[in-house]
Amino acid sequence: MNVIELRRKRIINFVYFAIVLGLAYLFFKYCFWALFPFIFAFFIATIVQKPTNLITKKLHIKRGPVSIFLILLLYAAIGCVASLIGIKLVDSVKELFSFVSAKITDFPSLVEDVKNWTLSIVPIIPDRFEATVTENLTEWFDVIRDKSAGELASTIVDSTSGGEGFSFSSFAGPLSGVWKTVKGIPTVFVAIIIALLSSCFIAADYDWIINFIKKQVPEKNRHKLSVSKRVVFSSLGKLVRSYALIICITGTEVFIGLNALSLLGIYTGGNILTIAIIIAVFDILPVLGTGTFMIPWAAYSLITGKFSLAVGLFIIYAVIYLVRQVIEPKIVGGTVGLPAFLTLMGMYIGSQLFGFIGIFLLPILMIIVKLLNDEGVIHLWTPSDYSKDEPKKPFAFLSKKK
Repeated sequence: MNVIELRRKRIINFVYFAIVLGLAYLFFKYCFWALFPFIFAFFIATIVQKPTNLITKKLHIKRGPVSIFLILLLYAAIGCVASLIGIKLVDSVKELFSFVSAKITDFPSLVEDVKNWTLSIVPIIPDRFEATVTENLTEWFDVIRDKSAGELASTIVDSTSGGEGFSFSSFAGPLSGVWKTVKGIPTVFVAIIIALLSSCFIAADYDWIINFIKKQVPEKNRHKLSVSKRVVFSSLGKLVRSYALIICITGTEVFIGLNALSLLGIYTGGNILTIAIIIAVFDILPVLGTGTFMIPWAAYSLITGKFSLAVGLFIIYAVIYLVRQVIEPKIVGGTVGLPAFLTLMGMYIGSQLFGFIGIFLLPILMIIVKLLNDEGVIHLWTPSDYSKDEPKKPFAFLSKKK
């Protein structure tokens, strides 16, 4: 193959993948949520196939009633779990708002604590700069403290002045957001009903649907379609179960750690179970994890003079981090192996393209693409022998070379 043909092939491949990426972006941007009830319905119908086949083979009854019963049972279980999580989440949000309101009210004291802590570490700089830095920092913190109090007062005055009584204009934004959410509730219920009915219909005709899809695919690619289905469902299913177990372990560690600090008299707050659940939920975030919550909390405790609590929180976070480094390779089993920087890149790009859901959506798509590439279904890059056959072991840098 000459150079011109090689370049032409590369250009054609580049244009092809650019078109595929463009179509994928348009789909997830404008069509994904419209089709999501049916995608979810197909996923649920696929899940119940194995137990349906087992029951029908053992009891010699028709597939339709069995699959519909299992789907209704699965939806009922999902609804119960979602309801319990929702109730707990609402209570946690209320407590969080109360905590934030108390901290906003006490904001000047917080600024004063930060100023005192900052000024206490100023003496480490050279003497010729110490006086200037201290003066500038003191003035800057005083401006922030006075400005916050002044702005709060001016907001109250402005809202009650104007000659026509109290103005509700400041509530326009929050109220419109609440109204938008309320209007969206019927749409959510309609989507749930559509997904439920679609799951029953798809499960009842599952074999016919699969055969129809296979008939539309060239015979040489049918094996790839089967492999893709197996990889996506088995690998992602294993991944979800593994990380659900890790989240439970993390929540248990936080619960035990905060109770230990409470018994020692270091942590005097309540809501330990709620905090453990919130931190465990934060553990879902790729790359960031529990540090998103624990590190700022420990830093805040250190700045406000609660040194023992700060040390205790750092110890809990260190234990969580070390335990996760040990158990994650064993539980997850190196199924994915995405580098951390790629996961972080996927989170950022996903949030920019698709909003909050993109934080999870794009990393999941990256995982699926990597799994399919490793299995040879697609050929986008050459898999690394090290990452595939020799998963990275935690703390390998501490082991001695023989």
